[in-house]
Amino acid sequence: MKFVQLDPQNWQDGRGYHKNRLLTAEELRQPGSLLQVVEIPPSSHIASHSHRTSVEVYVIRRGVCTLVVNGERHEMRPGDAILMEPGDVHELFNHGDEPFELWVFKTNAAEGDTEWR
Repeated sequence: MKFVQLDPQNWQDGRGYHKNRLLTAEELRQPGSLLQVVEIPPSSHIASHSHRTSVEVYVIRRGVCTLVVNGERHEMRPGDAILMEPGDVHELFNHGDEPFELWVFKTNAAEGDTEWR
């Protein structure tokens, strides 16, 4: 068993978001996997992108966000989950007044996997 706490010193900035890894591939004993918390500040967004090999599971924890997947819009709220397949073109918009937080579980991730549009 391993108890994991969010490390406030472990936040990294991305393109319109912050992320904090909770579990690495080594800890999960599965190459190419990870669990991370992603936070999108108010009035920010994650630009359109896809992944060559990664499968991502998003679990919405707080806030409201517009997720666009392959041109289709979805309003995401706490408790929602979505499975992103390799090649799905997606972007996220936080139009709210509070940070939007989701947990991302990735499998099959590889270096250079993300293609920004």
